[in-house]
Amino acid sequence: MVRDFYKPLEAALKVAADAPRVEEETDEKCEKCGRPMVVRWGRFGRFLACSGFPECKNSRPLAGEEEAPEATDEKCDVCGAAMVVRRGRYGPFLACSNYPTCKGSRRLLSKIGVTCPEDGGEVVSRRTRKGRLFYGCSNYPQCRFTSWSRPLAERCPNCEGPLVAQAGGKAKCLKCAWRGRAPSKPPAEVTV
Repeated sequence: MVRDFYKPLEAALKVAADAPRVEEETDEKCEKCGRPMVVRWGRFGRFLACSGFPECKNSRPLAGEEEAPEATDEKCDVCGAAMVVRRGRYGPFLACSNYPTCKGSRRLLSKIGVTCPEDGGEVVSRRTRKGRLFYGCSNYPQCRFTSWSRPLAERCPNCEGPLVAQAGGKAKCLKCAWRGRAPSKPPAEVTV
C-alpha cells in the first residue's frame, strides 16, 4: 500500500525538482551586488529578488503592489504621532507613522460593544496561543476579567451580574445560577 502511494509521488517530486524556476527578468539591478533583479512568487504574492540568490539575499516588494498603510485616529505611546494600520506576518497591527525613527506598535483590538463588569473598560475579543477565541478586558493586566463565552451588554435580572451568550439564543449569569433567553442580539465587533 505504501509502495503504491510512494512510487508516483517520488516520480512527481523528481520532475518538480528538475523543472526550471518560473521567474520574470527585469531591467532593475540589485543594490547590493549589481546582478539583475527577478520577479518571484512567495507566500504573500509577487516580489523582487536578486538573481544571485542564495549568495545575495536582497529582496523588496514590487512597486505598486505594496499596500499603503491605513490612517487611524490613535496616537503613538512613544512619540505621540499618528498610528497607522500595517500588515505583518501575524496579521494587521498598529504602528507609528514615524517608522523607522519611532518603533512604537501595538495590537489591533476587536471591541465587542460591551463594558467590562469589573472595571468598566471595553471587552475585546482575543486569541490564545493555539488560536482559541476568548473575551477579556482591554485594560489587561490591570483588570483580569476573561470569559470563554461572549459577554452581553445586559445584566442578570436576579443579581445584576454579567450575562454571557450560550448556544441557541440563550444566556447565563456568571455570578448566580440564572439561565434563560438572551435579552437581545449581541452587537457587532468593531476593530480598533
